[in-house]
Amino acid sequence: METTQATLIELLRQVHTLAIKEIDRLNMRVAELEKIAARPTPIAAAPAPVKAERPSRPVPEERPASKDIALLNEHQVAAYICLSVASIRRWRLLRQGPQFLKIGAAVRYRREDLEAWLNSTRKPS
Repeated sequence: METTQATLIELLRQVHTLAIKEIDRLNMRVAELEKIAARPTPIAAAPAPVKAERPSRPVPEERPASKDIALLNEHQVAAYICLSVASIRRWRLLRQGPQFLKIGAAVRYRREDLEAWLNSTRKPS
């Protein structure tokens, strides 16, 4: 029993020593990073590019203006019916929503199919 306890105590000391060394290493790395962060930025540095924010939902003004457009992509369909592109994709996955065409990897919707589907979703009054 004493040899087992002695072995356990020795292992705990080794783990403790390793933990202390690792904490010291991490503290030194934190100090290095703080020095780097404290350095003044050069005057000639270019300003960071400003990211334009996209509207969270399409606004009705984004609807395709021309009736001449025969095929619509999923973004145009989403804007047309004021829903998210994710909703259009989910409908396609679940075989709900308007009929679509696959042209290679591209997904397109006929305006007539979209209008017919919209008319079929209306409740009779």
